[in-house]
Amino acid sequence: MSSRTSRPGVRWFQLMLLACITNGLGAFGLKVLAERKWTDRYEFQYLLMWYVGWLILGVFMLIRRPFKPVRREVVIAAAMGLCSMAGQFFTGLALSRDVAGHVAFSLSTGGTLFIVALAGILLFKEKVGPYGLAGLVLGILSIIVLSVS
Repeated sequence: MSSRTSRPGVRWFQLMLLACITNGLGAFGLKVLAERKWTDRYEFQYLLMWYVGWLILGVFMLIRRPFKPVRREVVIAAAMGLCSMAGQFFTGLALSRDVAGHVAFSLSTGGTLFIVALAGILLFKEKVGPYGLAGLVLGILSIIVLSVS
């Protein structure tokens, strides 16, 4: 590993970029299914392949690590995966019922943003500075603008 990628800030950015791209690809696949009117027939299979594929990759990566996870970590990861899959499933269901993509994706993404921000503030007592507050307000406003246009 080069010295450039060994810095914590660079590694964090790389992982966040990977998460953003792969999460977007999953949603993009749902949009493709909806545009071709295949959501009713193939949504479950698509999501099953997507999530099982990432589960296999995760298990492979875990095996390569020198430590083993504790039960609590496995339960939390499984719950997160199931919630993510349910969210994608219901977004696909909305698309198959002719909800416009700009509405379905804005609400599902914005809803996630809102819930995570609210949980961070209420449950974890995170402090939101002026830039964070501005980001949350702009994010919510952008969702509203996309949903009504």
